[in-house]
Amino acid sequence: MKIIFNIVYIVFISSLFSFSAHFEIDTNDIPFPNDDFSNVVINGDWNNWDGWGVNLLDEDGDGIYTGTLPNLADGQQVQYVIAFTGVSDNWSGWGHIINAPLGSSCDWTPTDEWANYGFQIQGSDVNLVYCAGTCDQECENSSGGSDDNQFYTLVWSDEFDGDTIDESKWNFETGNGNWGWGNGEHQYYRQQNASIEDGKLVIEARNESFSGFDYTSTRMQTRNKGDWRYGKITASLKVPSAGGTWPAFWLMPTNSVYGGWPHSGEIDIMEHYGCDPGDVHATVHNTTFNWNGGTPPTSYSMYTSATSEFHEYTVEWTEDELSFSVDGNWIGSYYNENSGPEQWPYDQEFYIILNLAIGSHFMGCETQDALFPQRFEVDYVRVYELTDEYVVNLYGDVNEDDQLNVLDVVLMVSFALNNAEPTYEQSQISDMNQDGSVDILDIVELVSILVQ
Repeated sequence: MKIIFNIVYIVFISSLFSFSAHFEIDTNDIPFPNDDFSNVVINGDWNNWDGWGVNLLDEDGDGIYTGTLPNLADGQQVQYVIAFTGVSDNWSGWGHIINAPLGSSCDWTPTDEWANYGFQIQGSDVNLVYCAGTCDQECENSSGGSDDNQFYTLVWSDEFDGDTIDESKWNFETGNGNWGWGNGEHQYYRQQNASIEDGKLVIEARNESFSGFDYTSTRMQTRNKGDWRYGKITASLKVPSAGGTWPAFWLMPTNSVYGGWPHSGEIDIMEHYGCDPGDVHATVHNTTFNWNGGTPPTSYSMYTSATSEFHEYTVEWTEDELSFSVDGNWIGSYYNENSGPEQWPYDQEFYIILNLAIGSHFMGCETQDALFPQRFEVDYVRVYELTDEYVVNLYGDVNEDDQLNVLDVVLMVSFALNNAEPTYEQSQISDMNQDGSVDILDIVELVSILVQ
């Protein structure tokens, strides 16, 4: 009897001093879960990242998944990510990973390369409420958010429907650059490896000796012929599969006003390594996050049929965010933390680059020479900019009825006088001059639009 009492006493004391983490993950702004990745899980360091840590459920079908991690000790720190798993990853628990925004307020250790969410137990249970992939507690679509894509206007494109490459749009870079274009790459770039076939651009990498190198390929770009700051930049691509191939669709600064790489930034919309067929990546580089002495950047990735089918790869670029997607499915966002050009040099013009590199100092596999030649195919490249209609609808439509009128002025005055409490979305729409407050200056600006 005494032994039983001691066991009960120990269990009671143990439960008294253990705590739980309750997860509430809003998935309404992302294309997960889906038929390929149907389960939502939380994976973390409490079980050495073993996968299937906490299985989350959405019992009422509102897109918000919940679950609990028990038996945590007071003072314990936990780092975690949101993961989606299913038939496409053979239920590994790691099919598609959603991190916190790199370097953000909810990145538990913003100085390292791992954009993990995190928390610490401090004498009580914790509630972890996030819109997946952001620091927000609620996704926009959970409260009736709108699709801004309808306000994009096409301003530049190449559909590759002529007989030859349009050199009024593209420049060709030649040679092997400085130390293999900074990466120890093995190819020699020349114009002759690019052509138009059946309405598509084809960049062909060949295993042939030329000018002291064992491979030839093409690198082409739009500098001073197509340069943009902000907008939506997209391309339909099919990539090669041989080991050692490295196709990319990316952006570099037209004028490196903050200094040479990585200080003026780099935006990689799509990279693919033949060592891992189908795994496509989007990455940003800058002074804070880079592979050359800073904190390494986090790539946003997705497995696709990239080597056998065309897919559309996109960045939507605003003054606050770089949002990456594949076929319209969001894979990750990098946010402006307002900490200067070291973290956000993306306030300048950038130009487009298409290239197919071979090998590098960090390529994880041998180049499969027997599989050459290899082709990087491009169906189109398109650039969209936001129209004035977008600005009017975003700023000023305080009651969100898709029109500007005196009702918006009345509501904005109420917010300015603190007679009403705006929602987050209303506060963003009301702050027309984006100075962080709703005041008489915003009212004057709205009135001036209405009287035009």
